[in-house]
Amino acid sequence: MTPDIIDGKYRVIREVGSGGMAHVYRAINMSSRKVVAVKMLKEEYLNDREFLRRFEREAKASLALSHENIVRAYGVGDDNGVPYIVLEYVEGKTLKDLIQESPGGHLSVQQAIGICSQILDALSYAHAHGIIHRDVKPQNVIVTNRGKAKLADFGIAREVTASTVTFSGKNVVGSVHYISPEQAKGLPVTEESDIYSTGISLYEMLTGTVPFIGETTVATALMHLSETPTPPRELNPAVPPALNDIVLRAIEKDPKMRYSSAKLMRSDLIRSLSHPNGTFARDRESKESKTPGRRMSLSVYAWISISVFTPILVIFLAYLGYANRWCAGKDAAVEDVSLPMATTSASASVASVTVTAQPEQQTNAYQTTPLVTGLRLDDALKALHDVGFTDIYVSIEYAAEDARAGTVIQQSQPANTAPKAEDPIYLTLLLEKRGKYKADVAFMLDIPENDSRVQIVYRTSSTDNIDYSVILYDTVRTKETMVSISATVYSNDPATRTLYLLVNGEEVRTQDVKFSE
Repeated sequence: MTPDIIDGKYRVIREVGSGGMAHVYRAINMSSRKVVAVKMLKEEYLNDREFLRRFEREAKASLALSHENIVRAYGVGDDNGVPYIVLEYVEGKTLKDLIQESPGGHLSVQQAIGICSQILDALSYAHAHGIIHRDVKPQNVIVTNRGKAKLADFGIAREVTASTVTFSGKNVVGSVHYISPEQAKGLPVTEESDIYSTGISLYEMLTGTVPFIGETTVATALMHLSETPTPPRELNPAVPPALNDIVLRAIEKDPKMRYSSAKLMRSDLIRSLSHPNGTFARDRESKESKTPGRRMSLSVYAWISISVFTPILVIFLAYLGYANRWCAGKDAAVEDVSLPMATTSASASVASVTVTAQPEQQTNAYQTTPLVTGLRLDDALKALHDVGFTDIYVSIEYAAEDARAGTVIQQSQPANTAPKAEDPIYLTLLLEKRGKYKADVAFMLDIPENDSRVQIVYRTSSTDNIDYSVILYDTVRTKETMVSISATVYSNDPATRTLYLLVNGEEVRTQDVKFSE
């Protein structure tokens, strides 16, 4: 029977779902008037210690996690002896329903990658906080009308260090069509267990079916241990070879053969958008670093390196900075980028660099905007920094045979005028050629409104320790859902960097990429 009021605080509107151990109601917080979801344990389980423990674990895990792709928990309570959790109310469909209602009974490749990337974002965050979900499946993912995916139901989640037994003869805790082989064996779960379940979910998104369906629960669980899955590309020819490889790697029987982290799998998914025929997902080289002994050795070597070489490196960098200011022929410290767009209709004619400094505020009323054309980038940044500019954008042009190469050739705010340090200033930097190291980057996102400014940046600093952000992509887009922004970007050094996706100046996504030849 649906209650009218829960704990004297929440007026029930209607029941929106009923799972294995709880009812979920849409309700209104009578004090704040906010719409919430209230999840109440079913009365028949009030005396079942295992279900009570699972419900408590869900409350604990949900309250500990705050991420845009995880259903947020606001609090817990007790209504006449019945425990409940107050959750964010998400208007949308379960991923399971979305798959079943899609044309052909499966999602498009782009939509599947977009949703799976968000699930992996949620898992990456949960794993970083020491929590393994253990029950990733389409039924536990809610997708809004704008394509935002949110992972729910941490009812059997555990801390990474907890010991668990999930399959013992007859009983399977977790959804049998999505559980990992180690769960089916009753072994402790790891981050790779969630990767496996995510891979099975992606398989279903792309094909409309799960790879293993037995006559009984136990038979299905055993198929995860011994049966070879049909490659998704054989069921849906629209699945690109690279994506097919990603799915098969994620659902390897041996956890050591899977992706070692949600972040790595997400990176390959995004890469598959611009390289659909690539073979990168088959590369197992990174797996060599997964053994505990190898990790320990690397950690020891790292600490030795830090202890011995850091003082030397600091002195060396200080010398370079000093020498750079006195050597007129020294090239400016600037990253080189290029933007051939892969899957978006928008384009940018040049690459840009944005510089965000933290200057001391100037009080001299007679200071003017300096003339920085003709200066190398570091000198231009310092000159603008000294008069209080905090937003400096640098567009890059290329000219192989031009004596001005390596200098600023244009500035937006005229020199010798009253500076508007609170406004952005745009510079144009001339370089001879782009760097030889490159990386592929792509983001799935929703464009929230017309004339939204979309940027991809990474952050670094000049030789004078002026922080700035290199803009790899900068354009204005109209409102749209599930957009793919992708590019090949170039650099002068083989670094690994964190890229940030900004929409109207706010960070909405991050991605680690490695620049290599």
